[in-house]
Amino acid sequence: MIDRLGATRIGVWIVKYIVSPLQRMIYITSGGRVFSTIGTGRNVLLLTTQGRRTGRDRTIPVFYLRDGEAVILCNVNPPHERTNPWVSNLRANPLARRQIGREKGLYRASQASQAEVELYWPRLVAIWPAYQSHYERGGRRNIFILEPERVS
Repeated sequence: MIDRLGATRIGVWIVKYIVSPLQRMIYITSGGRVFSTIGTGRNVLLLTTQGRRTGRDRTIPVFYLRDGEAVILCNVNPPHERTNPWVSNLRANPLARRQIGREKGLYRASQASQAEVELYWPRLVAIWPAYQSHYERGGRRNIFILEPERVS
């Protein structure tokens, strides 16, 4: 049921204005012990980007995949929505912090190549089928690969 709801306009609104803020608050308050997963195979991280206009930190819960040390993130905007701010923020400043459970790290983001999109897309859709629904209706797909930032 949640998969079908996520593919609707009202579902997008509910996730954006109710679920995400609540999930972020509980995730932070619990130190990552609560809401780091949502059902089987749906892992959630907290992504903190720097606002491209304000310079202020912005934190949002996002589904993710792991590929070795890399973390793969996806956003597909429904045709009626603007590009998600975290996508624009990563394009403006690719350095981001992420928290998975209690584990925190600094990562550098890059947009996925076409070969990476083809590799990860089926796995991302398996996590959240609404990605496919939004994309098929003319949504914009953004897939990022986050690699650990090496501090020298």
